[in-house]
Amino acid sequence: MQKLRSLTIALAVISICTCTYALAYATPERLAPAPFSHTVKIPYGYSLTEQAATVIAEAFALHGAFKRASRWVEHRQQLARTPSTTPALAARDEAIVATQLYKFHRSKIFRTKDIDGHYINVEVTITPIEKFDEKRLLALRPTSCSTIYEAIFMAEEKYLRDFSTTVFNDKQRTYLLNLNPKSKFFFDNIANRLRALKAYRKLVPKYEQGIWENPKQVLSKIDQLLASAPTEPILLHAKGSILFQLKDTIGAISHYNEAIDLEPDLVVALHDRGTAYVRANLADMALVDYDKAISLSPNNPHLYISHGSADLVLKDYASMCENYRKGCTLGLCNEFNWGIARGFCKR
Repeated sequence: MQKLRSLTIALAVISICTCTYALAYATPERLAPAPFSHTVKIPYGYSLTEQAATVIAEAFALHGAFKRASRWVEHRQQLARTPSTTPALAARDEAIVATQLYKFHRSKIFRTKDIDGHYINVEVTITPIEKFDEKRLLALRPTSCSTIYEAIFMAEEKYLRDFSTTVFNDKQRTYLLNLNPKSKFFFDNIANRLRALKAYRKLVPKYEQGIWENPKQVLSKIDQLLASAPTEPILLHAKGSILFQLKDTIGAISHYNEAIDLEPDLVVALHDRGTAYVRANLADMALVDYDKAISLSPNNPHLYISHGSADLVLKDYASMCENYRKGCTLGLCNEFNWGIARGFCKR
């Protein structure tokens, strides 16, 4: 059957990179970041509507572009590696790093139809951020923005994986025809979440050092996104972070609780709930959240600094110094130096 045969086409059919790696290899002494693009073609029909297929294909294409960029990042780090210098980030983190070094630029959406069925084709292009130089590439450290970018990226990966698992029942062949009609709700839900996360990614640059620019305006936009994806943990965390900034600590903790109930390993929500607990004079409860966050993201210096600050509130100076020292080994030394100056910590 021609239709069924056509639907066995792999989810990502075409992968196109608008640049080559020849420049990076030919002139390794020069950093010349270039745009990357990726194209995805998927079939739609039956339970998967054209609208949902477009959103899902765009997310696949965006992640493909980020992963292409990450290969270039890895190459630059390898060129810079010497016995006395070590790249700031491990290879497994490079796709996340690419989300910080590149921004979504544009997408082209076009449809094709043949005798076997309908297809949606999406090409996404990402472009380097301004001031993208070798020093910045090798000195990247986790920030409030980067942890949110990471959370968004990992959530998108999960939804795309869920989509693939449902569509590719035997992990090799597509069976849209055989899907339960209720799958439409499942696909639409994924599309709504991906659409909301795409919009939220554009707001993240307004979040620096834990502070939102124009928080009330951002809150209004977050509420609009929550209307279409009311149980998206990352958006619930976003609302909590804004309420915390607006001094509504109880409201912030409530939204952090919702986010963590839905996604227990959401590091940014665990950290921020811990910070809210400290403000609410519940430092003991904060340590529980900080400990779990550290176990999930042991290379994030901010987590150790926050833990040490909670230790300070509890007057546990030995634990404070230990955490400040760990934060310092990962690049944040102000608190550890403060502890030394005050006589709490030893070098």
